[in-house]
Amino acid sequence: MKLCLSVAPGTIQEARAKLKQGSHPADLIEIRVDGIADLKLEKLLQRPRPKVIITNRRKEEGGKFRGTPKDQLAILSQAIALGAEYIDVELSYGPDVLRPLIDARGNTQIIVSYHNFDETPSGLDAVCQKILGTGADIIKLATMARDIGDNRRMLDIVKNVSKADKKIIGLCMGEHGQISRILQGVFGGFLTYGAEDEEACTAPGQLVLDDLRKIFAVAGYNRRTKIFGLVGNPVSQSKGIFLHNAIFQRSSVNAVYVNFLVNHLEGFLRTYRDLFAGLSITMPFKQAIIPLLDEIEGEVKNLDAVNTVIVRKGKLVGYNTDLPAIADLLQKRTALRHKEVVILGTGATAKTMAYATILNGARVTIVGRAEEKAHALALALGCESAPMSALASIQPDILMNGTPVGMSPDHKKSLVPKAFFRKEMIVFDAVYNPPMTPLLLEAEAAGCKIISGMEFFNHQAELQSNIFMKWSG
Repeated sequence: MKLCLSVAPGTIQEARAKLKQGSHPADLIEIRVDGIADLKLEKLLQRPRPKVIITNRRKEEGGKFRGTPKDQLAILSQAIALGAEYIDVELSYGPDVLRPLIDARGNTQIIVSYHNFDETPSGLDAVCQKILGTGADIIKLATMARDIGDNRRMLDIVKNVSKADKKIIGLCMGEHGQISRILQGVFGGFLTYGAEDEEACTAPGQLVLDDLRKIFAVAGYNRRTKIFGLVGNPVSQSKGIFLHNAIFQRSSVNAVYVNFLVNHLEGFLRTYRDLFAGLSITMPFKQAIIPLLDEIEGEVKNLDAVNTVIVRKGKLVGYNTDLPAIADLLQKRTALRHKEVVILGTGATAKTMAYATILNGARVTIVGRAEEKAHALALALGCESAPMSALASIQPDILMNGTPVGMSPDHKKSLVPKAFFRKEMIVFDAVYNPPMTPLLLEAEAAGCKIISGMEFFNHQAELQSNIFMKWSG
């Protein structure tokens, strides 16, 4: 699969500068000429230069061109005459525009595109056949993803067309569509587009070229690439893509880890079950996924929370790596037996923190803003509960925050008054964005030993990666 840098310069000087830089590690560069006010194709296409795609779109096609269809045709025809390696034209131009370009293409390859900025409609197979009927060299489909399932329909079309030895680019736009841009090579896509930086994206959901190269290493994908990923909502702030992909690359494993932005968990599993090899599970699905699994391992039955799923002999098997990670990090600092522990929160993370410490002999008190939930969780785990108003009267050895309080963008809050902290107390915060929350900053200033959310995340992800690596061969 090829990597294409997509740029939308405003002047011919800017366009030439981008072609001359020579530092872009891309196979070719798409120049969106519709925004170039002083367009001179002879100057733009003079050699030496990298291989280019010349694209000239009207406003309704996502571009800026304001001329007539005749003007548009003239620009694309000139690009062919001047030796552009590729031109991109819309299927909607119709045969009166497409036929003269295709007949005169010479050594230029013609990309015929279909865009839908509203949805990923049914009937895309018929659109492919219509594009093939034009005599196009490369089929391009670009549609808006409204749900993660839209990517699967698009990528299946890419796989089927590429298996028939036809060149195709099939991309879903928007945040829900980003996995289609990363996984093109797994399904046999001809190329994927990347931007110079986040501010220079030329399409909704487009990724940065360097991220495609360095984080995901997309150029090396093929149909044997194993797919792993994070299932949650939201997922954009997760650090998992950095850690897991780095491990795969360092170990020369043919695998990729992506973010799956999921609205409906059951529908996602039904649509993607035959595609992924393993998953990380985050909010809000750690409990919701359990009845959808075939098997669960270890203490998950008692914990009622899963953060890792592996496909093992065709079955979905659930694990929890948060539990051993919490115990490991605490036991590096102290023995847990008979220690007094306060857990802030009543959700899945707080429950895991409480269970990990109870299993290792600690005396635990659940403190929650919702007293009834705190009491119910404590009753289920066989420990104590207390209202938030009673926090100041408790003097624990270990304080653990299992709530999202302190997380970006609302990262200036803390549930704990400064006077609460005592020297040598261990303070553990599950929030990792920002790396140092107000809770941790105040605890550190008071002489406490701290365990950050980033340390927690990295350790549980390493344990998770061990499971992934075991099943990625």
